[in-house]
Amino acid sequence: MKLQMKEKVKKIYQSDAFPIFLFLALMLCIELFMTKEGDDIFFSSACAHRGLIDYLSERYYTWTSRIVIEAVLVTFSNFLPMIIWKIANVAMYGLLIYSIQKLFVFQNKKIENSIICISVLLLPFSIFHEAGWIATFNNYLWVAALGMYSLIAIKKMIQDKKIPMWQALTFILAIIYAANQEQMAGILFLSFTPMILYSIKNKKVKPLLFIMYTVIIVSLIFILTCPGNTARTIEEANRYYQDFKETSILTKLEQGLTSMMYYVMDRWRILFFALLVLIAYAMMKQKLSLKWKILGISPVVIYGLYNECISLIAGFRKTQLLETMRIYTIFKIVVYIMTLILITICLYKIFATEKHKMKRFLPANMFCVGVISRYIMAFSPTIYASEERTCLFWYISIVIINLLIIQKIIEKDQIDERGCHEE
Repeated sequence: MKLQMKEKVKKIYQSDAFPIFLFLALMLCIELFMTKEGDDIFFSSACAHRGLIDYLSERYYTWTSRIVIEAVLVTFSNFLPMIIWKIANVAMYGLLIYSIQKLFVFQNKKIENSIICISVLLLPFSIFHEAGWIATFNNYLWVAALGMYSLIAIKKMIQDKKIPMWQALTFILAIIYAANQEQMAGILFLSFTPMILYSIKNKKVKPLLFIMYTVIIVSLIFILTCPGNTARTIEEANRYYQDFKETSILTKLEQGLTSMMYYVMDRWRILFFALLVLIAYAMMKQKLSLKWKILGISPVVIYGLYNECISLIAGFRKTQLLETMRIYTIFKIVVYIMTLILITICLYKIFATEKHKMKRFLPANMFCVGVISRYIMAFSPTIYASEERTCLFWYISIVIINLLIIQKIIEKDQIDERGCHEE
């Protein structure tokens, strides 16, 4: 009996999914200590004196287009014990990792699953507490997990694999939930549009692809025409940003950039720093000219010098000398733009030798889409009030890019090793 148990434990440990099991067990332990806070309290009593339909109708006209998300959120907050939500939340973490694995893991599954789990752990956990645990997780992590899961449909269609009816239904349900969130609706639109155009060009538009794309378009129209979103923008502008209407487009673009890059450059996010280090290492490993290698290490060097400069400037700021000057802001904007451009160029160069054109541009495009998903907050009066949670989709794109770079490094090592053996 003991021998059988030992064999079972050994089998689980040796399985490709072991890092995922370990990660989910850790997350469940952490979530046991979570309680309802912030917006969770509001949602917990949202249907105390009315039905769910009446509540959602009121929200649509006065506050938000996230009707699908709030229906699920209120159901978990108002009608079910919190332990049920905690189990469901761990499952969503699992779905996110599973989706990344299905989309981007091709070999060395145990190693790459470990990389994904570690990278997801590097997501700043504090962001999930900003509006209350349930409210933030449901509006961001659940949206990310279901959005990523819906992208598996695209991969299966590209590979011309058969999609069972039950799975097609899960893809549709997933995209209905994910596309109800504004940022993810934009990401899905940018992800599905090339596929739909390619399918139309080749006269191979599959019914599932058409249905999913229709859901995205309908969701975007629903978001743009929802009276509650307009009412909410006015109220939040009065509460958080009274000069929002008078602020110029140029200033909003500047705020979008600085508010986004502040989190990764000024507050030192390990996940972003890991991206810069991996880019530098990957560029040094490639057979490239000296100028390309210098370009490759530039982002991490700029990052280090920037933080030294900020520390130095912080001392001068005490004199109020720079409070009325634009030099400080201009310096930050130049560094931020340079960093983003260099990262994008380096990502293209690292994958430029890929045989498939899509793979060459995938990491750079993914980085740009991630940036755009956060940058659109420049046109919201809650650009600062919404805090760092609005960066989540960008951070998840970095999780995937880091995985792809590590895969490229491992692949390069294997090619070099085979070359040494042949010699």
